[in-house]
Parts: sequence; C-alpha cells; structure tokens
Amino acid sequence: MANSTGIQRAVESFDGSPSKLAKAVGGGVLRQHVEHWLKTGRVSAERCPEVAAATGIRCEDLNDQVNWALVRSSEPTKTEAAHG
Repeated sequence: MANSTGIQRAVESFDGSPSKLAKAVGGGVLRQHVEHWLKTGRVSAERCPEVAAATGIRCEDLNDQVNWALVRSSEPTKTEAAHG
C-alpha cells in the first residue's frame, strides 16, 4: 500500500471496514460517507479533524486540497476562546 491514500490507510486500520471507521469517528458519520471518501480519495475538510483523531492519520494525508497550516494558524487558542 505504498501509494495508498490517507483514507485508504484509515479504513485498513479498521480491518478494511468502512462501517467500523464510521462508528469510530462517530458524530453522524455513516458508512456511506466513508465509501464516498474512498471513491474521491479524500475526506471532506469538515470531517478531517474527527477522522484524524480516530485514526492518527494527519489531515494533510486525509485531504491534500486544504492548506492545513493556514487553518491551524487561524484557529483561536484556548486562551483566546476563553476570553472571547
């Protein structure tokens, strides 16, 4: 699997089961979502953080169409969020 996509590796880490990955991610993610991501070769940007948390695979590997460094740099820190 040297040239596999991040989502392919994520599914393989759950015994090759899109259903098991969907269940592990939770939050309304269905098997059909995972199968769509497999078909397109990338996870939707909105779901990348959740899939990354469930699998340990970086968002950069799950969706290469997003500038994740920019997204991370624009997120408020815990201190900023607490002080509104």
